[in-house]
Amino acid sequence: MATHRIPILGAHTNPDATGRAFFEPYSIKATNDLFKHLVLVLNNPGASEAHGVYGTFEVPANFVSGAKIKFRWTTTAITGNVKFDFDYRAVGGNDTESLDQATFQEALTVTDAAPSATDERMEAEVTLTDANLAAGDIVEFYFTREDGAGVDTIAAAVTVHSLMFEYADA
Repeated sequence: MATHRIPILGAHTNPDATGRAFFEPYSIKATNDLFKHLVLVLNNPGASEAHGVYGTFEVPANFVSGAKIKFRWTTTAITGNVKFDFDYRAVGGNDTESLDQATFQEALTVTDAAPSATDERMEAEVTLTDANLAAGDIVEFYFTREDGAGVDTIAAAVTVHSLMFEYADA
């Protein structure tokens, strides 16, 4: 059994309509301005506010178990906590399930502490319910930063450098 990770942040992601989640070159927030790759920016949310990106990915053909979403992020703040939500629905079959759903299948949350120094790489993850997924499913998701009753206390934007779907094969 091997562990695999596939990127899910990219061409199949689209910021929501809030204007508080967007893509920009990392050099805009970074100090050294050397690396100019695109990062997802999630601004500081207001009270009970959420903002993020919608996206899709396909569950790989060799998926067996161990489904997780891994977040790699940073910020210029060095105090506080960030709250991420990953809400999704897996759709499978051939002419059996609608891709136009009205609800999420599962809503997952993780709270992570700010880095100990500006721009340090941080990692957080959520574990998906394996029984919700099957090889070949299309997973539709909404990844957000959310205040959620004052839990998100980082008073700065967060930059997300990668979202990864992690799983184990046979």
